[in-house]
Amino acid sequence: MSSYNPRSSAAAPRLVGHAEADGEKVLTRADLLARVLAGEILAGVHPVGTSLPGEVDLAEAHATSPATARAALRRLETLGLVARGRGGLAQVVSGEVRASYQVAITEPGSHGGAYLGETSMLVERRRRVTADAELAVLLNVREASEWLHLTGPRLPSDPSYGPLSWVDAWLGAAAEGVPDSLDITPQSLETLLGAEIAEVHEELSSAPLTPLQARQLRARGGDASMHVMRRYLRANGSLLAAVRDVHPAGRISVVLRTTRHAG
Repeated sequence: MSSYNPRSSAAAPRLVGHAEADGEKVLTRADLLARVLAGEILAGVHPVGTSLPGEVDLAEAHATSPATARAALRRLETLGLVARGRGGLAQVVSGEVRASYQVAITEPGSHGGAYLGETSMLVERRRRVTADAELAVLLNVREASEWLHLTGPRLPSDPSYGPLSWVDAWLGAAAEGVPDSLDITPQSLETLLGAEIAEVHEELSSAPLTPLQARQLRARGGDASMHVMRRYLRANGSLLAAVRDVHPAGRISVVLRTTRHAG
């Protein structure tokens, strides 16, 4: 018998049935188990630095299969809560849900950095703007150029965990038909804007959260934040789109991966 006894928390729903409707999203048993385990981590049941029970123990405690437990642990990894250590056990590495951003990918055909795991921007506001001096400097474009400005939170695949970042996106003025839920990838931007991205410039910086950003992200004003700014350029060097994510410092992990070529 397993020695692991899951403790319930207000944030962790009970694992029931094979699926559960959450709006239009259908949650699998792996999703539900991931919610339970994430709720335990966020409630401090499993402190940072400790390991979760193994797949077999988790499966036995929650009346499910080891395969479901394995899938749930993978979801926790994409949420930045755990990392697999020696012996295959999942070690708790954060008490907050975090975005994992991978930069400096040197594989052929890559378009710069990318968020690991499924995320999407919920477009809460959209408006046409004319670049003033401040925006022109931020985007490195000429003043009086026209842009479609989108704002909203970046959410994980399970939005119940709350926002990972606050997003400002500036798309070429010709952009139309932008959906309310936007998958911000180079491929989706190329499809949306009908143009090819030739180059991506990425910049990481830090700044305190403003009171407005803190309210949007359910954080504290003045806390540290990391800004991930990506500028997508055409072959002629002109800006096609720019996307800035503002992450509370505890909600992002930046991973650098490079490829060493022989010779």
